[in-house]
Amino acid sequence: MKLTTDFFNKLATNIREKYFPEIKYYRDNDMCANGIYSIELFSNGCINYDNLIKRLSKYCKDTKENIKLIVDKYVEEM
Repeated sequence: MKLTTDFFNKLATNIREKYFPEIKYYRDNDMCANGIYSIELFSNGCINYDNLIKRLSKYCKDTKENIKLIVDKYVEEM
């Protein structure tokens, strides 16, 4: 799988802006912190793509399909 340059920062920013706009610092909210940590685990190779989608869906309280659309913007090649 090939990811865009600066994958973690781009995806984390997009997730924070869309699902946690009222949160000033992501560590102030446990759900936001867990979502960002999941992105970090994926970008470091500790979890797979399906697990990332499942975790983000849980923490952002959205469907897997919607999360997948957001993440796929930053994946260049599967």
